[in-house]
Amino acid sequence: MYRHAPSLILCASVAFTPALADEWALCDYLPPAPEISHADDGRLRFEADRAFLDRDGISRLEGNVEVFEGTRIFTADRFEYEHARNYLEAMGNVTFDDKAGLSFESSAGHLYLDSEEGRFKEVEYFFRPRHARGKASAIEPRGPDRFRLSDASYTTCDPGRQDWQLTASRVDLNQDSGRGTARNVLLRFHRVPLLYTPWINFPIDDRRQTGLLLPSIGNADSTGLDVEIPYYFNLAPNRDAILAPRYLGRRGIMLGSQYRHMSGSSVGRFDLEYLQDDEVYGDDRSWFTWDQEWRPTSRLRLHTRGTDVSDADYLSDFGSSLDDTSTTHLERRADLSYQASNWNLLARVEDYQTVDDNIVGPDRPYKRLPQLLYRGDWPRATHGIDLGMRAEWVSFDRRDSVTGQRTDIMPEASLPLQGAAWFLTPRVRYRLTHYDLEGQPSGADSQLQRDVPIASVDGGLFFDRPLQGDRFQTLEPRVFYRYTPYRDQDDIPRFDTSEYGFSFDQLFRDESFSGPDRVANANQLTTALTSRVVDASSGTERFRVSLGQIQYFDDQRVRLRPEDTPRTQDSSSIVAEAAWRPDRYWNVRGTTQWDPHREQTERRTAQLQYRQDGNRVANLGYRFQEDRLEQTDLSFAWPLSKRWDAVGRWAYSLEDHRDLEILAGLEYNSCCWGARVVARRYLTDGVQGEYNEGIYFQLILKGLGSLGTGLGELLSEGILGYEDDY
Repeated sequence: MYRHAPSLILCASVAFTPALADEWALCDYLPPAPEISHADDGRLRFEADRAFLDRDGISRLEGNVEVFEGTRIFTADRFEYEHARNYLEAMGNVTFDDKAGLSFESSAGHLYLDSEEGRFKEVEYFFRPRHARGKASAIEPRGPDRFRLSDASYTTCDPGRQDWQLTASRVDLNQDSGRGTARNVLLRFHRVPLLYTPWINFPIDDRRQTGLLLPSIGNADSTGLDVEIPYYFNLAPNRDAILAPRYLGRRGIMLGSQYRHMSGSSVGRFDLEYLQDDEVYGDDRSWFTWDQEWRPTSRLRLHTRGTDVSDADYLSDFGSSLDDTSTTHLERRADLSYQASNWNLLARVEDYQTVDDNIVGPDRPYKRLPQLLYRGDWPRATHGIDLGMRAEWVSFDRRDSVTGQRTDIMPEASLPLQGAAWFLTPRVRYRLTHYDLEGQPSGADSQLQRDVPIASVDGGLFFDRPLQGDRFQTLEPRVFYRYTPYRDQDDIPRFDTSEYGFSFDQLFRDESFSGPDRVANANQLTTALTSRVVDASSGTERFRVSLGQIQYFDDQRVRLRPEDTPRTQDSSSIVAEAAWRPDRYWNVRGTTQWDPHREQTERRTAQLQYRQDGNRVANLGYRFQEDRLEQTDLSFAWPLSKRWDAVGRWAYSLEDHRDLEILAGLEYNSCCWGARVVARRYLTDGVQGEYNEGIYFQLILKGLGSLGTGLGELLSEGILGYEDDY
């Protein structure tokens, strides 16, 4: 997918991206900021070993001469100052320092202090906030906040190193407008020319400016050589856009675009990719996504978002992650919501594009055309009782299926009671659901109604005891009882309802299904126990273990589909969770779900992580789900030396005996530049067993930008806990 952050504009001779606190940690040289003891009162001050004043009003100062003006300091072997013209001339070993961070050395120069015009020759400069330095045959102040440099160079490398350098025959800088122009610009990396342009207009601060973004370069099986050259348009302070021609060696020319806007009441983003006549696919390809939000008042909100692709293979051909290639449906929806103090109202229109051709007919999701949803919450409404209400009306539509309208109303009341070491919350609900259906089979009723009460009681105790080393241990027994009478629901269509996955949290839910089309009968009791070890001083949880199970007093007769077999066991699977944090770097988590009736493990997960910082992290994960998947996942980012880091990931399916993703790369980091090279192979089609392979390279010139493929997002998604420093 096409993504760019429009903060790096090509060939800025003064760095303008925000500097990280440790960005220059590998640098050896950083001149100290000047110490200015005088008040910034606009007065001109001189300090010298010797001073002379002639009849023409010209002051001559010699020997350790320092001139102070506001936050600026000049030094030189000799100064001449003409009071009538407020003219200052410096000769021999001239230096200039400013608290803003700019300093330079020059052989000689002059400056008219009123107009701030002058000229200094044979200049070497340094800008501390960006660790930037360079040379110029002359630097000419041309008025307030305006400068001209002749035969100038720019780099962020330490003195004595020229790993990369930007040169120009002339540079004009206007700090007031935040813009600059340069002529005959050449970028070299280790003396190898990388880029030349006869003229550029560029920003010199963090203000956004129209200009060419740095290109990205990559290579992959699905695309071939991949070169993208984006151009950024700063349309207004609250609007911008990007156009990005992209050459795909195997497929042709793709055009990417992005438009963003922001105002006091609205914010939005639109992205489009278009590939005309894909040479592999044989047709035009496109991808469009939008996300728009409008808030006319503090309570009213309109939000619309969605994605559309031209064909089912687009995400597998151009997606950048396993999540992209495994997407089956793309949502498009618009929400109009109103938020009051104790209630809210939502009006929604929702549609889906199914991108997996293997999903047909009744397996495709319904459209909501429209949905009206009301939620109310009145805590402590009367006698300490919390009251609530959920009401919904929705019209469902799907081709060649049963359709219709559903009305669902569910009031509730609860009485939360608690003390220092206990809590008890009884709650009652009443759910009334009505269906007005179309397309029912012959003889089936088109008007259906179901009403069912739901009652539950949730309670628990808290015990604790001190341990050695300023720690304490808790013991937290908890019980949860739920009762819902049985209602026959086999005739009710399933519009948007699915069964919740079983987990420790699911032990304490009032509902077994995610939507109103099914309400599970229940006469069950959950018993659970949690124990924690906590640092008393910091509150950090060092260890936690939880164990729970449901006891069923009635068979679970309500199933998702009429053909599903009712559950007749007298108890659920046993669910256990554990987490251990022995110190600030190590973190261990695990869950297991065990069926005592079959003496079989149904689910199991384990995660081991060591994380010292964003570039020193290692993860080992395992996931198992009976008859569905068994996977391992190893990932890491680790320094090999002061300058070299290694990154990698290996996700493997033990169930299918094949790789899901293999990623391996190296990162090099110096004072003023860095480089990454990453090789990646990942599964794009699980049915056909097709893979995409590619090698990606990125060159980062600190204080300027990067060339190549942006790898930060790819590594952050693939390596849990990794942080991109660039």
